[in-house]
Amino acid sequence: MTAGQRYSPEPAMICDSRGGAVRKRSTWQRFSAETRHSINHALFAGGMPQESIALYSRWWQLETYLRSLLYVELRSAYGVDWSNHIGQGATSRQQMDEARKYMATADWEDPLSYLDIGKLFPRLEEHWDLVAPSLMDKETFLARKPELLAIRNRLGHLRRPHEDDLGRLQQTLRDLEKGAFTAYSSYNTYQQIDRETSDPVVDAWIHEEHRTAQRLINHARQQYEVGFNLYHSLRPYAQFPNPGSTITGNPGSVWVATFNTFARDVDPAALWRNSYLNKNSRELLIHMLVDYGSVTFTFPAVDDGSRVADAIGESFDAVLLSLRSRNDLFDFEVTETPLRDIRLDPRIQISSGWNIVDESTVPITIFSA
Repeated sequence: MTAGQRYSPEPAMICDSRGGAVRKRSTWQRFSAETRHSINHALFAGGMPQESIALYSRWWQLETYLRSLLYVELRSAYGVDWSNHIGQGATSRQQMDEARKYMATADWEDPLSYLDIGKLFPRLEEHWDLVAPSLMDKETFLARKPELLAIRNRLGHLRRPHEDDLGRLQQTLRDLEKGAFTAYSSYNTYQQIDRETSDPVVDAWIHEEHRTAQRLINHARQQYEVGFNLYHSLRPYAQFPNPGSTITGNPGSVWVATFNTFARDVDPAALWRNSYLNKNSRELLIHMLVDYGSVTFTFPAVDDGSRVADAIGESFDAVLLSLRSRNDLFDFEVTETPLRDIRLDPRIQISSGWNIVDESTVPITIFSA
């Protein structure tokens, strides 16, 4: 995150509102009472093996990484047309789920979350040129597939795990460490934009020719102390644009619109619901990256430049309307890495690899396996 973001490791101790040191809560202590009760009951009264919890946790890491990687690479390569490259099975299952809106989860708008695991691996193989830098060598990865699917089937059918299943999964995660670091760090390595670049998005937001740029950039800085910056990053498979050449239309280039809110934060859920984030910006958006003191929106550069320029403006209005005061800088919510809220759309990333890992965050373990 060479131009705007930084990684802060979790502290062993935190401070209370008077500046006194207090011991940080364990992950178990941060669970809700209902969650702790459910896990305890499953283990001690329901007969669930403790290894199943560990195995499910590791599988969650593996599968969510593979899905999120495929999502980012397809979005950056194909823009708004990305979902046409994952097959019809996922979208048809998504449409069936839409009929039960009262049961909808935060993932229901993501067609990749409906892709059967047996079809996820073929999609990765089909788009190997996009995902190869962020995985392991192809022969090894595909050779692991039968064993990994067998583990997944045991989990899905509630069969007790084999005693080596956890070790097999952890080894796979360790083998993915280097690739995952490449995927995340390239996403968060921001490139400064040459002002001489001939590009509609650069004209709109660097040269401030867009009407919303003219209305908000100085106003936000003077009245809200919010600073705006536009960068771009490059996916590992992509060719770097020549200096001064057009970025728009380049597969694998990503626009990075960063809003530094300094003494204020945004409520991710409220920002996501803001009406300024309309159909245009949601169709184009890759991620909304939320950090303390900043919020960043990423868009595929391969998409139409005028639409992206409008989406940045829509994001700008939404951010300003969603600012909140930071009343207690030593609140647990601020000083501890937040637990993921199941109600947040998967495009909202908080304390994930997609917004905290860059070339400077070494040494680091992605999966802690």
